[in-house]
Amino acid sequence: MSANDLTLVHVTDTHLLAGGALLHGRIDTWARTAEALEAAARFSPDAVVVTGDIADRGAQVHAGAAKLFEHAARELRCPVIVVPGNHDPAGSVGATFNRKRIASGPNPADTVHMNGGLRIIGLDTHGFRESAGRLSRPQLHWLRAVLAIPAPRGTVLALHHPPIDSVLPALAGRGLTRPEELAAVLAGSDVKGILCGHYHLPTFGSLGSIPVWIGPAVSYNHNLLAPDGQVHDLDTSWFSVIKVGAGQLSATPVQGPRPAAVMSREVAVPARQPALL
Repeated sequence: MSANDLTLVHVTDTHLLAGGALLHGRIDTWARTAEALEAAARFSPDAVVVTGDIADRGAQVHAGAAKLFEHAARELRCPVIVVPGNHDPAGSVGATFNRKRIASGPNPADTVHMNGGLRIIGLDTHGFRESAGRLSRPQLHWLRAVLAIPAPRGTVLALHHPPIDSVLPALAGRGLTRPEELAAVLAGSDVKGILCGHYHLPTFGSLGSIPVWIGPAVSYNHNLLAPDGQVHDLDTSWFSVIKVGAGQLSATPVQGPRPAAVMSREVAVPARQPALL
């Protein structure tokens, strides 16, 4: 990678709650999100990409979240690009988000952004209150038309549901349905990488020859060594730094700030709870 590479900060699965409520009774997700966005300044991002589950269980937080992301955009002097997840009601990521978009698609959160010659396309993978996501045929037709003209420095896709499976059996079948349809649209295109969330677990894979990065969550993350049927490490909050260069893409998870008083705590929560995704 070189000094001319573009830097993206990838934030996902913030699971914000209304009225000062704490996630699982102890996690201040607003504070964790603000801390992640503040820490992003250290990396001088060219854009921040937020890949869904802004809210937890459909909480009415999107007006406040839009203000938070707009404030971050001013402080960081870069666009904040947002797509919804399965905890975000249909239409909740609308006109108050993605103000720097240069084009829109079939859904309000299908957006196109251009930054330093890099094109970032956000896709709404639907699935509110469902585990799996999907892309409609109109979305795929629109995406194919957008990609027909290459961008000067290539394209990165942002979507919530990963087009690859998780190593955790509890997450089986909870990614993007029919990923082969997306792969067919992307074949031969200038897409350099796909950024996703949803799994609360950093994972790298590929869709065809295109790298897929599933970022760790800002809210909390899974522990692969936890006993069956449980989730640990509610005190871990992460974001990612993505470097995009000529023919290259790298992803680095970054652990967010944590209060010293809770660094050694470990809490178990049943993995079957819908809130975990």
